[in-house]
Amino acid sequence: MVSKKHTEAEFAGTQTTQSALVALASHIQSLVANQTLDSRCAAKLVKRLKKEAVTVGETSGESKASRKVLAQTFDAIDTALFEQGARLLVAANATLRADDLSDGAAKKRT
Repeated sequence: MVSKKHTEAEFAGTQTTQSALVALASHIQSLVANQTLDSRCAAKLVKRLKKEAVTVGETSGESKASRKVLAQTFDAIDTALFEQGARLLVAANATLRADDLSDGAAKKRT
């Protein structure tokens, strides 16, 4: 079985920059906000991006300001995911209520 632990050589070999992570995360956030990307897919992408951000943070000498921008971007994605989840929950609840009302009307007729 292959170990999931990364070697130091793997960490040193990343070409990802924090600005690239911010750009990707911002794009994912806008797709989620526009409801063009499924929240489950976005959550998996964000989870991977956060892991990459940890790796980049350990290997690069990025400034505190760029780390703060990245953290704010991840917060914006989390907010967008939360809002999309809330919209889906409200829609599902409305559908259930409509089904309950239609079932109740059908039972009254019989």
